[in-house]
Amino acid sequence: MLSINLKCLLTSLGMLLILAACNSSNPPKTLNFIESKPSFFELRHGRWIRNLWVRKPENLQMIHQTFKKFGYLKLLKDEILNSDFMLLDNHRKGKDLLDSLIISYDKPDFEQKYYREFWQRRKAEKNDTTVYLILYDIKLEINGVKIIKQNYTSANDTLFKLLTIEFKDKPLNLNEATKDFSVLRQLGFHQSAYNLLFEKYSYQDLKWNRDSLVKSLKTSTQFTYPWFEDDTK
Repeated sequence: MLSINLKCLLTSLGMLLILAACNSSNPPKTLNFIESKPSFFELRHGRWIRNLWVRKPENLQMIHQTFKKFGYLKLLKDEILNSDFMLLDNHRKGKDLLDSLIISYDKPDFEQKYYREFWQRRKAEKNDTTVYLILYDIKLEINGVKIIKQNYTSANDTLFKLLTIEFKDKPLNLNEATKDFSVLRQLGFHQSAYNLLFEKYSYQDLKWNRDSLVKSLKTSTQFTYPWFEDDTK
């Protein structure tokens, strides 16, 4: 699954909060393939607390608009609505954490220290207004409020396509898998495309021509952490 649970997602928005074995012969394990490293790479493999890129308002908006275009509830429905999170010695639902952060915005005298300090950090980072608007937007979506006119001009097309590959709303079939492979190859995620062929559990039962497809991938002398990692071990 995408390494963006509720806590990481909300951190990425400047918050605390939010086998079958393959029958064909695998290429040598020492063989690496080229892998794109987009601006949002650290959403997958970065150090969240030290991530300065993700705290910039324009980058927060890009992530938010992409997630919103895809659908927050497709990504995080259970985490937002059902999962409990430990905060301030209490278990709270993700939805309740969102509400508390929204309510405490621009209230320097808010009674609970955690929320006051949260917004103090956002102000210091100069992204507090952006974070508040994003939180409020998420609240509208999970409450089922429909906004007639949507503006996704800042959404990232590459990130959107990666989400579409990872979060399927229907069972995977050969045509869909081949399309996923082609999209990754076209976007430059060749190591990820290789992993779809040989190292992704949900793709292992497909009867596709792995040996032929792998020949279309470009090798590399260096290893780059792939967006889609091996999950068969």
